[in-house]
Formats: sequence, structure tokens, C-alpha cells
Amino acid sequence: MSDDYLVFLEKRAKVIFNELKSRIELKHKENKKQDEVKELILSGENEKLEIKSTLRFDIRENSLNKKLEYVIAKTISAFLNTDGGTLIIGVDDGGNILGLEKDFQTLQKQDIDGFELHFRQVIKKYLGENFEKYIKITFPKVDEKEICVVKILKSGKPVFIKHEGNEQFFVRNGNASIPKSRQEQSEYEKLHWNL
Repeated sequence: MSDDYLVFLEKRAKVIFNELKSRIELKHKENKKQDEVKELILSGENEKLEIKSTLRFDIRENSLNKKLEYVIAKTISAFLNTDGGTLIIGVDDGGNILGLEKDFQTLQKQDIDGFELHFRQVIKKYLGENFEKYIKITFPKVDEKEICVVKILKSGKPVFIKHEGNEQFFVRNGNASIPKSRQEQSEYEKLHWNL
């Protein structure tokens, strides 16, 4: 065998080794991310975590229910007005992974892209357009099902939700999104944002 061929084989072996190594590491990272999401779900709802079964599909009624979108927007506004948090969609109250399939079926574009586009429209509808920078949306696969994980940062200013001609102000308290009256909201703003 010539030295050139041995050099070729050695380089080829390194390329194959590095490719296999990167695939193994990627799979390990995916498993680690999946484990982190599962741990978060198992920790249960609290002031930093809210879990919802769907964005707009009513599981009990087995049909589309756009009122559920308002509930999601309310949760996001409460996280924005408090100290941020995480919203997970596609998991039931018992921590069972449902995935996003039922929501996909209610959309014109029935995939993750369609879901994210619609989700962002819901945020704009209820909260306005100024809050995209505080929200990061990802779609990890858990137990072979895609779910939606929304990381929400604390807003730099008060966030009001517009619903049926009214503006409402919500904050996170424990595992609930609580409405505040005008006076409570004003006092909260002074303490929370030094306004």
C-alpha cells in the first residue's frame, strides 16, 4: 500500500469518527433537553410555570374553543407583569404528554410552523405587538410528541390584556393568574416598576 492511500484511510477514519461522535453527542443533548422539560413538568405548576393541554382545542367538548386562547394570553400577561415564567402547551394537569396534534387539526397550516404563526397572532390580538422580545417559543419532542414551551421574561412596563372591549391587568400569584383592580394595579406598578 502506498503512503498516500494510508493517509487517505486515516483521514477518512477521522471524518467517520468525528461524524459518529457528533451524532452521539447531538442525541445526548436532545435526551438531556427532553429530561429537563420532563423534570419541569413533574415539578408542577407554580408561580413560574403554567401547563395547558391545548391552545384552542377544547378536550372536554372535543371541538375548537377560541376562548382558550384568551386564557393562554392571560397567563402570558401575568408572567410579563410579574417576574416571567414558562408556559407549556400540550401537557395535561396530570403531567401526561398530549402533544399538539389536536391544535394542529384546528389550523389552516397543520404543523409546528402554522401553530407558531397562530400563537403569535393570539399574542398580538390580546397584548399588542410590543411583547415579542420578551417571549421565546420552542417545540421540544417529549415522548415522541411535540409540545410548545414558551419562555416569558418580565416586561419592562405594565402589560394589559384587551378582551371584549376591556383592558385587564393580571399578575402571577402562586400557580394562578390573578386580576388586579385599577387601584391595586396602580400600587403594584409603583412597587414593581418604580413608576
